[in-house]
Amino acid sequence: MAEYTGRIEIEHPAGEVFAFLADPRHLPRYLPTVTHVEPHGLRGDRLAVAVEGEMEGHRYRDTGWLRVAPKARRLDWGSDTHAEYGGSLTVEEAPQGTVVAVSLHTTPSPAAAARLEREASNVDHGMRLALERVLGSIKAACEAAPRAVDPDRRTDDMPDSRVFGSTATLDPEI
Repeated sequence: MAEYTGRIEIEHPAGEVFAFLADPRHLPRYLPTVTHVEPHGLRGDRLAVAVEGEMEGHRYRDTGWLRVAPKARRLDWGSDTHAEYGGSLTVEEAPQGTVVAVSLHTTPSPAAAARLEREASNVDHGMRLALERVLGSIKAACEAAPRAVDPDRRTDDMPDSRVFGSTATLDPEI
């Protein structure tokens, strides 16, 4: 299992950014493969979720969890069926707004690894590029989000937010 990290600056207050990201119903706004998320209640300190989407031409449905730590402005997540997948996200105040840092732990499937080899010349580089795109999508979604979070806003009401943000950076130590 490999770890991929990255961070991005967002021009919104940290509290608003965290509130937006902590609501799992917003995941389709910034994760390109996710089409629907359904919260299923708490299991201890974790929110159980069902996630639906499409990846590499195939529809999927998986279950997992999200742990929200509001005081630390930290999210942790994982999959119930893929032990090698999980991560964390932190939101910190910065001089110009907010810094969002993501750490992803995963082992790509053989099919995904083959595609990354073809498209990006190697798996690690492809994963870093994918994380950069997600960070850019997080930035675009947060900066386009209304100031007051509207949980009833449909994900297809949002214009495409898959634009790469120029302030996305990857940890060079990886």
